[in-house]
Amino acid sequence: LNDHYSTQYKSILARANYLAADRPDIQYAVKKLATSMATPTNANWQELKRLGRYIKGKPRLVIKYGWQKPINKLTANSDSDWAGDKKTRKSTSGGIIRIGSHFIKSWSKGQSTIALSSAEAELYAIIKTASESLGIMSILQDWCIPTTCELMADASAALGIIGRTGLGKLRHIDTSYLWLQQDSIKKRILMNKVLGTENPAEMNTKGLNGELIDLSLIHIS
Repeated sequence: LNDHYSTQYKSILARANYLAADRPDIQYAVKKLATSMATPTNANWQELKRLGRYIKGKPRLVIKYGWQKPINKLTANSDSDWAGDKKTRKSTSGGIIRIGSHFIKSWSKGQSTIALSSAEAELYAIIKTASESLGIMSILQDWCIPTTCELMADASAALGIIGRTGLGKLRHIDTSYLWLQQDSIKKRILMNKVLGTENPAEMNTKGLNGELIDLSLIHIS
């Protein structure tokens, strides 16, 4: 893009990034567009316009916080898109955390390490979700609200890695990630399988159409 449109691209994307903090339905799109912030192209401009049309069609996202009984468990959903970035072949981690039916936090973040398999990418995404969950649990503990966490993912292979002790054949994975195995054994974080079609974190890892995004939002609002 020329200087004029490049400046506009950065300005509009900065506003979209501000909106994305409270709109999980656009977090993946904003994350993807932000990777071209330094040198945006005409193709990026068209993608930004597509995001603008989506926001114009759905200018508001309402997340309901109805009354619920005291909850002592977090529910966290994790997902990843293996090698989704065609340029760098890096994967995306997505996650959503709720207390009962109340939405607390979500994110769409590129992984710093290039995963060599879908199981590895899912493992990194689960570790990110577990870390965020432990942070919220720590805050709740300061408020004298003890909680546990149920972490839901749709990757059987990654859950299998966490459920055993040690790396097995995955010796190239940094051993610093093995703390999650210990937390799983201690039942501090409970790992469970969820169907991909019922995992709302999917919208944080890949581009979905409006119908699938609406379906994901139903699970968190």
